[in-house]
Amino acid sequence: MLPASVTTPLDDLVASANPSSNIGPEDAEQAARDLCDLAERSGDEALALEAAVWVCIHLVRRGQLHRAVSESAEVRERLRDERPGSRLGAARIELLRTIALAASETADFATALDAAQELAFDPAVHADATAAIDAAFSLAVCLERMGDSWQAMRILRDVVERHGDDAPSFPMLYALNAITATAIGAYHRTYDESDRDAAEQLLAEGRVAAERALALLDEFENPLYRVTVGGNLAEILTHQGELAAAEPLLHAAREAADQLGADAHRDRVTASIGEWLVLSGRHDEALEVLGELIDRLGDDGPHSTRIRAHHSAYRAERALGRSDAALEHLETYERLERHRTTSQLRSQSKVFVTKSEAQAEADRHRSTAESDPLTGLGNRRNLHRVLHQLLPGATDTHPIALAMIDVDHFKSINDELGHATGDTVLIELAHLLRDEVRDDDVIIRYGGEEIVIVMPGASVDDAAARCEQLRARVERHTWPGLPDERRITLSIGIAGAPPCEPELIVGAADRAMYQAKRDGRNLVRIASDDDRRDATPLAMPRP
Repeated sequence: MLPASVTTPLDDLVASANPSSNIGPEDAEQAARDLCDLAERSGDEALALEAAVWVCIHLVRRGQLHRAVSESAEVRERLRDERPGSRLGAARIELLRTIALAASETADFATALDAAQELAFDPAVHADATAAIDAAFSLAVCLERMGDSWQAMRILRDVVERHGDDAPSFPMLYALNAITATAIGAYHRTYDESDRDAAEQLLAEGRVAAERALALLDEFENPLYRVTVGGNLAEILTHQGELAAAEPLLHAAREAADQLGADAHRDRVTASIGEWLVLSGRHDEALEVLGELIDRLGDDGPHSTRIRAHHSAYRAERALGRSDAALEHLETYERLERHRTTSQLRSQSKVFVTKSEAQAEADRHRSTAESDPLTGLGNRRNLHRVLHQLLPGATDTHPIALAMIDVDHFKSINDELGHATGDTVLIELAHLLRDEVRDDDVIIRYGGEEIVIVMPGASVDDAAARCEQLRARVERHTWPGLPDERRITLSIGIAGAPPCEPELIVGAADRAMYQAKRDGRNLVRIASDDDRRDATPLAMPRP
């Protein structure tokens, strides 16, 4: 914790350094660096890491894209094990989103995709609406900058549809703004006389998203997003031919970006102003604006902005009949596009995975998410998935049985011999169960000392006979770590399907297991009709 003596300057620095502050990114970046230094000297590692993430965000807003990617590397490594739901987990997601954006803008697609896919392949991310939007946004930015605006649009549409009702306003705001920007990119790649309808439809979709984003901005004031949303809406209006409506929005967005010191956003809006001037027939003015922009961007500016600037300059020079100058801009435009395409292909070969590799990766993550770390058995999440897959197909000729198993007097083992011994018993029991069950049976550690076995194709009588053999073997077994005279026994309840819902069949087997305990323990009992009728549904987490 920080000492009380630094509380006031700390509060001031946090207020200034936070990306939601309304001060310019250059001053905010310096505040974040000062905050990082202060937190490290005071031993507050969490705050220091959070401030380091903010530094990278402000660098992006200033247009310092290469520096943002470079400075993020160490911070990313220190945050690698953080998960959503915690303060540093949120900082990690924010950093990965920032890396994906910065690296995409410089056509470093391998780095961008690596960061985006780290989010996309993290199962914990998709359980949280904000984190899921961050993951979709990061991957969509990469794809859009690589030229695949259609895949980017699909990803953004899906995440907005899935989380639109439960996501906080701010992540939904930048998801909608991303749809607007991606629609503009897709428009530029789609527009020609043969596909005009598709291009106009993209603009219409982008406009709806921008107007929804502006409505969300009314809930809280964020000058930077007012620049980006307003600038994107103005560009759409420009290409829809509503030049009079677009003009004040463009100049307001550029003026606001200048006041904020948001160089990257100012340059993008300036490129849009150049396009507006070309479409307005003011070609000399367009070339003046675009020439200054191209000089300012140099070779390190955002790749997509440089492409747009040269393409607009080419069109202006061509309209004025200056063939040599037009050709020079066209060659530069095509060189930048070739560089983007080459970087895309190289990145795909390094980072993208085949369908089979993606399935293997998904299976690996699912296996981890559905496994009990102590015993290696499945967990409740695994049970939920298995039952929802199997029970709809249960019939009288192909029944399914479920056994609920509880280790008798297990608490006394923990109390008298220690939890380490109790863990050893559970691990050994898992080995015994694996030896006894059939290949298509599924074993679940339901919780504590409770185990569930799902037996496809088994009637309740078959399951009871098999569980009786299992009960007897466990009773005879010599247990490592236990005194020779100490024995382990099981109380087992059996329930079957059809007909039964997943939560009810587990509840019925649970009631039968407690009946075995009431009857004296170390017994197998089959669920009665009353057990099935009166069973309390036991909830299971969705995978």
